[in-house]
Amino acid sequence: MDENYRILNYYPSVPGNVVTGILYAIESLVFLYYITRRKDKWALCLPLGAIASSIGFFVRVGLDSDNISLPLYIVQSIFIVASPSAFLAFNYMLYGRFITAIDPRFGSNTSQSKMEKSRYSFIPPRIVGRVFIWSDITTFLVQVAAGGMLGSGGNNMSLINIGDTLFLVGVCAQGVCYFLFTSLLSVTLMRLVTERQKAGLNRSGRSCMGLDKNTLIMASGLYFSSLCISIRSIYRIIEFAQGHNGSLVSDEVFLFVLDALPLVLAIGVWAIVWPMVTLDKIAAQVRDGAQMYSMESGHSQLRLPSIDSSIRK
Repeated sequence: MDENYRILNYYPSVPGNVVTGILYAIESLVFLYYITRRKDKWALCLPLGAIASSIGFFVRVGLDSDNISLPLYIVQSIFIVASPSAFLAFNYMLYGRFITAIDPRFGSNTSQSKMEKSRYSFIPPRIVGRVFIWSDITTFLVQVAAGGMLGSGGNNMSLINIGDTLFLVGVCAQGVCYFLFTSLLSVTLMRLVTERQKAGLNRSGRSCMGLDKNTLIMASGLYFSSLCISIRSIYRIIEFAQGHNGSLVSDEVFLFVLDALPLVLAIGVWAIVWPMVTLDKIAAQVRDGAQMYSMESGHSQLRLPSIDSSIRK
């Protein structure tokens, strides 16, 4: 390896970066198609994050292995490491819409308070997205600052080490926040399964653990996406903990296998099954059941708001 080649410890693979960039670009186009067709503007963070990641990998192709360009390095570093924050934000916002779909009583309160609770969530669903997205923005800014330090550090190992430390702080904080979110999701699903099993819904041949097909698809998608994001977070934490000359940062194959691939899969699940289509089916089924219960028990019918109108308040 050329001693002057200080920023990257390897020569970027042109085929590997081009293929990864294309995969992200294809996913972004699929997401834009869904959003345009269904007018799900709240989900724009997903294709924007995919486009940014795609640009990051395409930019890597232009890195000169003998005379690396600092501006290009900074762009690819920030786009690849920090832009996936958009994928986390999408899952955070999706959680509130999931609660609205499975809980016919959530959103029926005319006051539409941000602190309105759901029996499935120990945190008010409307503030879940806000809290976690703000944490996401904070960790994103930390990672952007770290990327700038790494890119402009040159031969200043002190500045490079500070950049590595900031990246480590950012990805650790991001990983912890997503772990807490996954725990929240787990509690929600445990409460939902327990309730439906007590109601005898698990006796139906069309259900699994009391969950109907669409709810199971939605829950599985969120868990699969979260697992992939967690793999990537653990990789980044170990990478930055090892420092600039660590084994993970010194071989590009780890970037493709433990960063790019998990994230492509994490958002790819939503390219196969657009969540709002599934949530609409869940909401229709759950609310039909609620209306039937109201008629049979003589209770007054619940006001059943749409998923988007309920969670936007």
